[in-house]
Amino acid sequence: MRGILLCGGASRRMGRRKEWLPFAERPLLLHTLETLHAVCSDVVVVTHEEKERERLVQLQVRAIADEYAGQGPLAGLHAGLSGLAKGEKACLVACDLPFLRADILRDLAEQFDEEPGVQAVVPQDGSRPFPVCALYDGQVREIAASCLQNGENAMRRFLANLQVRYVPIERYAAYDPPPFLNMNTPDDYERASILWKKEGC
Repeated sequence: MRGILLCGGASRRMGRRKEWLPFAERPLLLHTLETLHAVCSDVVVVTHEEKERERLVQLQVRAIADEYAGQGPLAGLHAGLSGLAKGEKACLVACDLPFLRADILRDLAEQFDEEPGVQAVVPQDGSRPFPVCALYDGQVREIAASCLQNGENAMRRFLANLQVRYVPIERYAAYDPPPFLNMNTPDDYERASILWKKEGC
């Protein structure tokens, strides 16, 4: 299974790039990469900025650019799926999930394998899906390309074209801090930092 880490967001509300926010004196990016490497044989970081890719290469991280720059997570998924065939899985993860755990990704992968024909396994909170912490079949790259070429980059509409298995996040309620807790603002980061220290992550 391939891991795809998205690091192309503008981070406007945060005011600085989320993937480089320090947790335990290391950038969040490196913690998330460790999580992905625990379950994936191949991991790639997608970012459209050349300076970011150069910085990642210096850290010996495999980094690629998205073909459809500025088109959000769907463009990152499209780039990250390059070279994968039908039946090959990829785990797409955003860069702002400090409490994501490898066990959850393994569980999603198991559910993917349990349902023949499924093209994506996506956690869901009520009616809100988490498409940037989900698994995808390699064949959906063509569907993503079609959406992007038509000027449609919304993940929800993309998912509407797939055979999706939705997983209620209540399945992971025993995990604390919540694994799908993300960060959008400096206040979010401050709260996450406090939880990180409290849990001894």
